[in-house]
Amino acid sequence: MTNMKKNVGPTLHTIGKKAVTDYRIPVLAVLLFVVMALLKPNFATSYNIYTITDSAAKSGIAAIGFTFILLVGQLDISFGSVISLSACVFMMMLKAEMSFALAVVVALVVGMACGTLTGFFVANFRLSPFIVSMTMQLVYKGIALTITKSTPVAMTHPVLKAINSVKLLDMIPLTFLFFLVLVFAAEFFLRRTQFGRNIFLVGGNISVSDNLGIKSSRYVWSAYIIQGFFAALAGIAMMTRTSSANGNIGAGSLLDVIPMVIVGGTSMAGGKGGCIKTLWGVLLLSMVYNSMTFFSIPAPLQPFVKGLILLVVIVSDKYMERRHEKV
Repeated sequence: MTNMKKNVGPTLHTIGKKAVTDYRIPVLAVLLFVVMALLKPNFATSYNIYTITDSAAKSGIAAIGFTFILLVGQLDISFGSVISLSACVFMMMLKAEMSFALAVVVALVVGMACGTLTGFFVANFRLSPFIVSMTMQLVYKGIALTITKSTPVAMTHPVLKAINSVKLLDMIPLTFLFFLVLVFAAEFFLRRTQFGRNIFLVGGNISVSDNLGIKSSRYVWSAYIIQGFFAALAGIAMMTRTSSANGNIGAGSLLDVIPMVIVGGTSMAGGKGGCIKTLWGVLLLSMVYNSMTFFSIPAPLQPFVKGLILLVVIVSDKYMERRHEKV
């Protein structure tokens, strides 16, 4: 009997420790929803759930691409400008009465071209990803502002209206369901393909992967192209709600997306994380951002709060990285 108690104790302790370590973000997300629903009855209404999931889809699609960037141990702060540029190109083509499918394809090609260009300098010349992406951010933004003449491109398209009108259970937008499909597809690619597993290896230690004969530059470059693809998709998804693009529409994405990926559990050091983790980070912070309005935090102050969250997340990630190195 005593032995059974001794065995049960460590087992429960192990389960509890694993739950805190592996599932703390999902648990926090559920707790936040329950607490907010109790404190603010309007929080759990179908309209507000729609608002949260719609916002989560837009940021989440871009967050999938940024997950790939962090997994290979790199950084890309230009994706906000890629979102803007892709959205502008997409809306300009629709306004020129091009087919919807062609406009989507061209916007995706533009996004991937931006990722290809940024990744080229980072992967082949081993330049600082921060410096390169900061420079390219200005380039892509400049192109977006130039082609639109700094004027919003607005267009009410029947397909965009149709996509925006579809709601599952009258509270889940079609874009969020599409986001979930992308999350599981990306996770499958990372976990079940050799290319995906090599991304973790390159991010874990780029020098070791080079010594093993893995062409690290190929995987780093690919991550930037994938990032460009998802940034363009995010730009298109935004248009289902706003139907208006401009050169600054993706400017606020950095403060939204980067904390979501890191909070989810993808390390800035590379080689650790995944898209399912990012999904929970997206849901948690989407609810946090939404909760600001319920506590009457002024709109001009909200970027400050988001920036503070980003700072805390980055410092926490660095602390955990150093702690792991000591262990």
